[in-house]
Amino acid sequence: MKIRTLLLPLLALTAPAMAQLTLKEAIAYGKEHSPTLVIAANDHAVTHAQAQEALSGYLPQVNGTGQLDDNLKRQTTILPAGIFSSEPTPVKFGTQFNTSLSLQGEQTLVDVGKLNGIQAIKPDIKRTDIQLQQAEEKLIYDVARAYAEALTYREQTRLLADNLQQYDDLLPILQLRQEKGVAQPLDLDRTQVTQRNIKSQYTVSQANYDVAVDRLKQVIGMPLDQLVELTDSILDPRNIGALGSDGFVLGNLLEYKYSEQMLLLYGIDLKSKRNAFLPTLSAYGRYGTMAQGNDLGSSYQNWYDFAAIGLKLNVPIFSGMRRVSQIKQSELALSSAREQLKLNSSGWELTYRNADTRLTASEINVNNDAENLNLAEKVFAVTNKQYQEGLVSLSDVLTANYQLKEAQNNYTTSLLNNYLAIIDIQRAKGSLIQFANAL
Repeated sequence: MKIRTLLLPLLALTAPAMAQLTLKEAIAYGKEHSPTLVIAANDHAVTHAQAQEALSGYLPQVNGTGQLDDNLKRQTTILPAGIFSSEPTPVKFGTQFNTSLSLQGEQTLVDVGKLNGIQAIKPDIKRTDIQLQQAEEKLIYDVARAYAEALTYREQTRLLADNLQQYDDLLPILQLRQEKGVAQPLDLDRTQVTQRNIKSQYTVSQANYDVAVDRLKQVIGMPLDQLVELTDSILDPRNIGALGSDGFVLGNLLEYKYSEQMLLLYGIDLKSKRNAFLPTLSAYGRYGTMAQGNDLGSSYQNWYDFAAIGLKLNVPIFSGMRRVSQIKQSELALSSAREQLKLNSSGWELTYRNADTRLTASEINVNNDAENLNLAEKVFAVTNKQYQEGLVSLSDVLTANYQLKEAQNNYTTSLLNNYLAIIDIQRAKGSLIQFANAL
């Protein structure tokens, strides 16, 4: 007993603290810890690095080289007769060892293809900015759904606990009646069967809640062993907040904005392929020094400088039809992207219309099921009281209780569907991020 008494404070210190989590806090935690957002941020940073890489193509390029040659067997050159003798004379030019050090800088003067690459920087950065927003939007969507599902199971568990308590109160009364000969043994058996069924449903609902909470923790990047208490009751329509009156505007969708930037990139890529036929011009300057000798050590005693400047013109003439094929591929890719945007635009509008229809239907269902739940609660309360007074049979009580449980399940399901419909329409309108910020 003493050991147990000593261990209890230590276990309390090592146990994870209970974290209270609202939906807004869950979203904020996910933005800080979600691996998906970290990956999206890394992709965003990669694009900025690629932008610098594209700019570097039009900046000066400077390279240094060093070379040491050991001419094991120098090449022989035949000098024509009449220069040094009347016969052709074999001569070996050069020395055993040659060392050269040089520095060359080159600056592109005209290269339209590289300029096209620089033009692609701005839309490419915008594209990754939108991708980062899309990752944030998806995180909000996933967190909101996971949070709502967890609250649904929590509410179902609470209602089942209330039902179970009602049967716990009913059984002693029924047992007393049976002892007095007023109630039949079959009535007690039927009540116990119903009680056990509710206990099983309660256990399943509690397990579903735990699984839903773990799913929420996995989405936001929280350790699964962290204890969490969900403090929001967002399923109540009164706690959801105003939806706003804005209808469907295609330009508000992140998917549409992303497609616009992709069209710009496809167009720039096509221009770049066409401009690959144009000549390129660059200027260069070279400075170096060289040491020569037949002995490696003494060859470094004398160095001889050299320098040069010049222009380099490159004129593409024939590439084996490679560039023509590349242009054709880019043209087809641009055409397909335009048609895909048309197709997606109608699909996005259809998604909004469907979400709007589901939202209207879910609001009607919530109101109907709320009224039905109130009525079922009244019916059960009256029937239960009448049974205790001996005015109705147990079958009437069990029937009223079954109707109450069904009304409760319908109501919690309607609340969940209504909330999910709200989230879906906010996403279909392109305003989910603003909606989450207003929570």
